[in-house]
Amino acid sequence: MRRLVLVHTNDIHGRIDGLARIATRVERIRAEEDAPVLYLDAGDIEETTVRISSLTKGTAMHRMLSEARCDVATVGNAVWLRYGPQALVEHAEVAEYPLLLANLSPVEGVVPSVLLIAGDWRVGVIGVTDDFDGVFGDFDFGVRPLPVVPLVRELARELRARGAELVIVLSHLGWRSDRDVVTDPVLAEQLQDDIDLVIGAHSHDLLAEGEWVGRVLVTQAGCYAEHLGRVDVRDDRMSASVLPVPEDTPLHPGVVAAAEEAERALEAHLDEVIADLERPLDAAFVADVYRQRMHADVGLAVEFATIDAPLPPGPLRRGDLWAVCHSSGNPGVVEMSGAQLLELLERAADPAFESAAPRSLRGRAQGRLFSVGTRDVDPLRTYRVAGSDWELGGLSGLSNPGWALSPDYDFPTIVREAVEEHLARRRATRDTAGASA
Repeated sequence: MRRLVLVHTNDIHGRIDGLARIATRVERIRAEEDAPVLYLDAGDIEETTVRISSLTKGTAMHRMLSEARCDVATVGNAVWLRYGPQALVEHAEVAEYPLLLANLSPVEGVVPSVLLIAGDWRVGVIGVTDDFDGVFGDFDFGVRPLPVVPLVRELARELRARGAELVIVLSHLGWRSDRDVVTDPVLAEQLQDDIDLVIGAHSHDLLAEGEWVGRVLVTQAGCYAEHLGRVDVRDDRMSASVLPVPEDTPLHPGVVAAAEEAERALEAHLDEVIADLERPLDAAFVADVYRQRMHADVGLAVEFATIDAPLPPGPLRRGDLWAVCHSSGNPGVVEMSGAQLLELLERAADPAFESAAPRSLRGRAQGRLFSVGTRDVDPLRTYRVAGSDWELGGLSGLSNPGWALSPDYDFPTIVREAVEEHLARRRATRDTAGASA
């Protein structure tokens, strides 16, 4: 009987110790099995609220996943949606495995599919991710989504023609069915004759024994490195399970060393003094950065969606800024009437707004709205209003969807980059003025 063991993870979201425990479990399975073992990751290894991941735009996590001896991974949504697809180029450069992404184009560094050789098995793997088409309709990410089902069908048939006996989709689409969205069950149902297995992610579901959709097996291993998924292939039969990863599992030394090396590499960069602040750098400061950067009349910044805590006057190290400003929001600007602006400010004054804790803030309340340029707003006038996609889009709840606003975003610049560029321009202006004097 021919055997193949597939182990898989998804949505680790920056849990470094969890990944180190996963790596130990994978290493043990490889040592114990007398069959080939492939380790596949279905995306979102990165996490903006985890320091080393945030400060490297996810790159350090791929160094660690390489140390865990991952064989192939697909792109989740945690990076390209926040930092732009340009960040994936560096991920692909450091990853010691193919990084898959078929359904967004153009994206450099990634490939749509790969044929892996595992013992005497030839395994085809295709990677797809949630394209968020229609969710952020006011935002141009610089890529276009491709139709998932016909694309996967074409790639699967190409892999079969190259000798693939097993075709797997590494899917960051999510488990739940939705008639308006392609998710894992929809994908499996429509590709019965083309694929064999969907290893899923994105929805954080724990499918203890997988779910059969016709002849296609769909599985997913929860999230946060708490479980390791496993699929046993015996000739033409498959079975799925999930293995708990106890906290007393030893940390893999290679993953730990990669994390420590990434921290050391950052230190010199983060220790540089980038400004001498004359006043606290808080959300009001950032609101003014948005206003000036986007040549606007008004700047808006929601407190804890912008900065975790204000920085005091005095010398400012880059590391201090980055440590409190992990937002991946992009500066933007939109025109709105004074009446709309007054309605927005009134909505922000509601205590329910300040206490709202969207999932994307990992349960933290978003806090107050800080604004500059909002004194004596004329309801009849048109204003250029700057903020990030948090304030101007639908994430914060400030903008009324009925207004049908269409902001222009400075993508892929993120908040801390905008602040740092503002400080650098101001310092350059002062240096020039001092030299002239």
